[in-house]
Amino acid sequence: MTDTDKYRDMFLSEAKEHIDSMNQSLLELEKNPSELQLISRMFREAHTLKSMAATMNYQETARLCHAVEDVLDGLKKKKARASDYIDILFQCFDTLELTLKNISENKKELDTAALVEKLQTLLTATDSREKTQVGDRADKSAEQSPEQSVLSAVSRVESVEVKVERLDLLMNLTEELLIARLRLNRSRDALQDTELSAAVDVLGRLITDVQYNVMQSRLMPIGFVFNRFPRMVRDLAKHQGKDVQLQLQGTDIGLDRSMIAEIGESLVHLLRNAVDHAIEKPDERRKAGKPSQGTISLTAERTQNAAVIEIADDGAGMDIEAISNMAVKRGILSPEAPKEEVMDAVFSGVSTTRGVTEVSGRGLGLNIVKNNIAALGGSIKIKSQPQKGTAFTIKIPLTLAIINVLFVKVGERIYAIPLSGTEKLINVSSRYIKGAVNHESIVLNKEYIPIARLDAMFGMARLEPDTQPIVIIRKGEEKLGLAVHSFLNTQEVVLKPLNKLVRENKYLAGSTITGSGEAVLILDVENLILSKSASGLKTGNE
Repeated sequence: MTDTDKYRDMFLSEAKEHIDSMNQSLLELEKNPSELQLISRMFREAHTLKSMAATMNYQETARLCHAVEDVLDGLKKKKARASDYIDILFQCFDTLELTLKNISENKKELDTAALVEKLQTLLTATDSREKTQVGDRADKSAEQSPEQSVLSAVSRVESVEVKVERLDLLMNLTEELLIARLRLNRSRDALQDTELSAAVDVLGRLITDVQYNVMQSRLMPIGFVFNRFPRMVRDLAKHQGKDVQLQLQGTDIGLDRSMIAEIGESLVHLLRNAVDHAIEKPDERRKAGKPSQGTISLTAERTQNAAVIEIADDGAGMDIEAISNMAVKRGILSPEAPKEEVMDAVFSGVSTTRGVTEVSGRGLGLNIVKNNIAALGGSIKIKSQPQKGTAFTIKIPLTLAIINVLFVKVGERIYAIPLSGTEKLINVSSRYIKGAVNHESIVLNKEYIPIARLDAMFGMARLEPDTQPIVIIRKGEEKLGLAVHSFLNTQEVVLKPLNKLVRENKYLAGSTITGSGEAVLILDVENLILSKSASGLKTGNE
């Protein structure tokens, strides 16, 4: 290993940041050509990257960065128009990204000679001597003083690069610590030893701190994904003769690194679909009384332990009647299906698009998106209005969740109910449970609450004791009583995603491993409440 090889990972990480910054600045410059500070910002980024590449002996990268500097210097001195160089500068940044990919894979840098020559040809109108002088002055002005270099070096020591694989290992070890703590708690309760209890309590607090800090270390801003999309949307729109702006909001919301990687693919599909099918061409928008430029908004916000991401456009909207007709024709829906079910049919492969493009149109992508999000323990919903636009709302957990649950027994099985959705536990005399056409109910504090029997829902023999234990769960103003066979205890557990076979049951949110090593299914409070009026809650037919 050479002296520079051991710094390669650091170079790749910092170089990626510089290229991302130049891409963002160029996107802004395309919208606001008079903002000279954007050119200066790109110049500084290109200069820094050139110096880093030269130090690492990546000469092709350094040569291209130098040529980019020359172009930016000409733009800054108003010797050339920014609009004439937008596309080729994007091409340069793409080439730099591909070069980084090659370096990361131990391949040679891309040959940049042709691209450098193209840049130089475009600048032939500028006096070469004056350009060299200006470039030299810019080089010197961009250099750091010795004091600035020392401060920069010190600041970098405060943070280090950690491979994702190592973070994954730490998370797995944390889960094992949690399970070990549960086992210790069982031993403590059985032995009733004072010294053991004190030691277990201290260990429990330490493990809780480790859990929190490991999970925090895995969080990264969702802007890491969001900031890649303006360029993608811009290129897609230009290719299709459309004018589209992408608005970003909530880029500072933190998500687990594994969530970031998985959610990116789904967002790419939804955005490409919006550009390809939702946003109309400028002349069509003007005829419809809309601005010629279409708008797609990508927003993220945090709600308790979940992130809510919305992709909304002001395009043509979906033809609900056409979707319904297609779904009925394929036997997916009945003709009487409500609007909500019709909209959900697009996730089952129903497409009304007449043609297939390079981007989308086959009707399969949304089904893949829904499955990918479900695999993360999330959900996706859709709303659309003709001529006004379409919005997809995605809800996913912020991280690999560690949650508090209540364990209940139903027959010989144990289930877990998240405490965040639990309002109270009650024991009710069976004579106070009233039967109705589709479900049973009780009246609690003058409030009517429907009842769902978990034994019937999960295909077990129905048990009707004289005194019925009921867990009252709540989502907003809606409540539901879950009839169980007995209450057990509450514990902090690691929420794990379901496997593909179990995932289809909408009443389950995940699974966990108890201190005894037993796998337990965790109920989905939200979906249980949403389905509370269905007859299946009583009979278990769904």
